[in-house]
Amino acid sequence: PVAAGGEAEEEEGSNFKAAPKVGVSELMQKDADDESLRKYKEQLLGEAAKAGAPVGDPDDPRRVVITEMRVVFEDRPGGDIVYALNSKKDVENLKNKPFVLKEKCLYRLQISFRVQHEIVSGLKFTNKVYKAGIRVAKEEEMLGSYAPQAEPYTITVPRRTWEETPSGWLARGGCKAESSFADDDGVTHLSYAYSFEIKTDWK
Repeated sequence: PVAAGGEAEEEEGSNFKAAPKVGVSELMQKDADDESLRKYKEQLLGEAAKAGAPVGDPDDPRRVVITEMRVVFEDRPGGDIVYALNSKKDVENLKNKPFVLKEKCLYRLQISFRVQHEIVSGLKFTNKVYKAGIRVAKEEEMLGSYAPQAEPYTITVPRRTWEETPSGWLARGGCKAESSFADDDGVTHLSYAYSFEIKTDWK
């Protein structure tokens, strides 16, 4: 998520149109007489496929509930940094809890979230980093589609490698970042801001 300078190019417009939204119940009713397809759907959807067993809090209308952001380090002395995102208060407090990235340290973000009520299609994570009011980095990660389940999903950004914190006096100092989760329906499930400092040491 952090770059020494420059700005990611904006994505060009696309003619892509998302497929119509289909609920779990409707999906299970389609081709109900096909036994092999029914079993495949049950395997794919897990507990969400069980008739009469809705997944999630009926009083909570959210389909995607982001529960935690973890900054995972390869060799930070104090281990990972963990932020709870369960409530609006947690999200607000995150703005006032900056963390330190040591120059050239390797790290990545790990996000935990639950999906409830209905399938979420085309979930996308976007992270933008600003320094002195100028956007210096932008990262988008297509996460895919998720069925409702009680257990949280966990994704890591970047997925297969590490981010390296830039170094040098131009890179040092405070940065602000904005992250968001949106889907193919154009719904932004959560957006939050956080801040960090790039230093020569961990303190």
